[in-house]
This record gives sequence, C-alpha cells and structure tokens, in this order.
Amino acid sequence: MNDLAIRLHWESALHGDPEVRDTSALLAIEVGGRVMTTNEDDWSRTIRDDVRLSAYPLALWLAGNWWRLRYEPLPLPVSRPSHSWRMAHEMAAAGHGFVWPRMLFASDGESTHVWSVSTSRSALAPVGYLANAHELIPVSAFERGTDAFVRSVLARLDAMGHRGTNLHGLWLELSEERADAALHAGRRLEAMLGFDPDACPEPLLERFERLGHDIGAAALEEIAPLCAGTSPGEALDRIVELSAAAGIDGRIELGGAGDVVREPASPRPAWDLGHEAARALRRQLGLDGQPVEDRRLADLLGADPATAFDPALANRAPLGLAVKGAARGSLRIIPRKRNRPGRRFELARFLGDYLSSRGSGAWLPATDAHTARQQYQRAFAAEFLCPIGPLADFLAGDLGPAAIDDAAEHFAVSERAVETQLVNHHRLPAGILEDGSAFPYVM
Repeated sequence: MNDLAIRLHWESALHGDPEVRDTSALLAIEVGGRVMTTNEDDWSRTIRDDVRLSAYPLALWLAGNWWRLRYEPLPLPVSRPSHSWRMAHEMAAAGHGFVWPRMLFASDGESTHVWSVSTSRSALAPVGYLANAHELIPVSAFERGTDAFVRSVLARLDAMGHRGTNLHGLWLELSEERADAALHAGRRLEAMLGFDPDACPEPLLERFERLGHDIGAAALEEIAPLCAGTSPGEALDRIVELSAAAGIDGRIELGGAGDVVREPASPRPAWDLGHEAARALRRQLGLDGQPVEDRRLADLLGADPATAFDPALANRAPLGLAVKGAARGSLRIIPRKRNRPGRRFELARFLGDYLSSRGSGAWLPATDAHTARQQYQRAFAAEFLCPIGPLADFLAGDLGPAAIDDAAEHFAVSERAVETQLVNHHRLPAGILEDGSAFPYVM
C-alpha cells in the first residue's frame, strides 16, 4: 500500500495547553505499509507501534510547512541542508517538548520520500524509535494522508470545545490557497525556491514567473531548486547567462525509434520508467548488448562528434542545458561535463529527456537535483550506455574493483555509473554508495 496513514487513539493528558492536552493520543505513523513509529517504551518496557504524543503540534507543523513538504526537493548539496530546510522537513521540528520520531519528508515532484532513522533511549528521551527505513509514496497519497490527519485533529478540537485555534486559521488559509489556481502556482514556486509562504520577495517571484512563460513550467520546476539559497537572483542570472553560451549544435531525428520512449502514464517511479525507455530505444536501434560508440551517440543527437566531445565547451555552472531551436528537433547543447565518460552520460541524459514527455518546454536542464525528471534522465543514460543485462554478462559474476574498472572502460562510462547500475539492480549492496545512514545526510 503506497499510502500515508496517521492513526490516532485519543487519550487526554493532565498537563499542557488545552489544545495540546486534549489532542493527546496514542499515535502511529505508517508510510507505504511500513510503520515508522515502532518504539521501545521505557515505562512499559514493551515494543509497540504507537507512541503517546499530542496530535496538535504535528498537525500545526504539517499545515505550516505543507507547501515545502509537498513541492521542495532535497537541497543541493544534500550533505549541508540549511536550518530553514531542516525545520520545514524534519518532524522533530514539531517540538512542544515531545520526543518525535526522527523522520524526514522531501518531494521529487511526483513522489514524497520519507526517511526514518532509529534513536536511542536516554534520561531525556524515554522512548527509542526502532525504524530505519526509506519509503516513497505518490504525492497524492501524501496529500490524502495529511488532509485526513489534520481534519481528524480539527474534529477533536471542535469536540473538546476548542474552536478558532491557530490550526483552524492556518488550515482554512491553506485550503483557500490550494483551491485557487493562481495562489497555488505562486506558493508552489516559493516552496521550490526554498521560501516559506509570503517570504519570497514579490519582484523575485515575478521574475521567475516570467521566465516560466518563456522556457516552460516543467523546465522552471528544475531551475528553481538550483536557485534556492541565500542569493536566488544571482543564481538565476548565471543560468540565464549560460543559456546564451555557445554549445553543441544538434538535431534529433529518430523517426519511429523515438516514439517508443514517450513516457506512458504510470504510477511507477521515474527511474523505472527511465530504464524501460532506454531498453526500448536500444531494441529499436538494434544495439543488442553492444556499447554505444561515441560517433553513434553523436549521430543520435545530430551533432558533429568532434564538437560533441570537445572539452573546451564544458562550463562550471550548476547544470548542463539544452536549448531548443526553431526547427523541429534542433538543439543547442551547453554541456557541463569535461571528461569523456561524464560527457557521454550527459549527452545520453539530454537524449532521453528530449524523447520523453518530460522534455516539454524550450529548455532541457540536466542537474544534480533530486527531482523525478532528473532521476528519469540519469536512469535512462545509465541503462542506455551501460545496460544491466550486458553489464552482468561482461562481469560474469566478478564484482571486484578491477572487474568494475574493466566494465567502465568497455562501456565508456565512469566506475560510479557501473556501481550505481549494480546497486540499483540489486547486484551490489546499497552501502557501497551510501554512508549506512537511513537519512540522505548526516544529522
């Protein structure tokens, strides 16, 4: 079940503010069928799925940060999230003196990722949470789950005679914003830029909105997270300047072969669709298990091979960018990667993005962001250049460093790309790419 469920069994407490006291409950949080609140209770010395908390602070936190939870992806770099980002995405920020599970929520645009990491009991924290997990659910499930929970808390407040609370006012305002198309679009863009509601300067918001009209809403959603930080206007200046830079002139004309990778409507993860699209295109092109040579890759993009792999065209911007021309299929590709494996991977990302419906709009950005579109690009490029079946055949069961180096040379990709393919297809443990923590960054 790909749902978010916050189950409540009301049990009034004796102390605290009235709203907090009268929404005390045994609370259990379940994400994608996994219970995230499994805990060891020091007082009862039992393992249980629910924990005594107050629902009011959690409802306030969810309602107050709804736009950022719904639309803001993991930050760049992910290893150094800001205090503002953590307060909006880590459940511990619900506060009010309760020991909350160490949970993190972040959106990729199509799915909500939820991480949970275990905690230890102590004199100050008599409850120790046990779940170490990473689950993802559709954003629609996040909306349904949070809506149902907040409405349950509001009903409890009404039943206990607490009307007109801060939660009532906040939820009414949020509901009106979500129902109004123009307000919804503005709040969504603010969140992707890392701002709380009404905190983004109006001239800056208007500037991004104008850019969206020029490059397409889908492209703007990839650009905005790159500009989140202390100087979003300056970051946007650099990206707009990059869009006018010299690049690789190309033209994609694959005829029927390109039709097979048009993205179907599917609830499946973006990376899964990217793998499928790459396999389909390889079949159409008759590549079988063979590596994609440089000339063949350049030809698919309609580019001169000498220019396509010219390291002098690399830039130091936080993205690679392809800008569509007036003629059908024409592109000016402004790459970021300089070395040959990196450039091949980047070019394959642009190919997959263009052929997918994700490539709508005048700009095709290739970034390090943790959005569904970028996941799709990376998965497509990995499977197109280094397909898992032929990779496994080449390795013949040898997963040692030397064999992985040989495979990287054979398929002309980086060792990291080979390892990622093996991890994503469960041929290597995930720990080879991670630090072992359930969270995407160190707490």
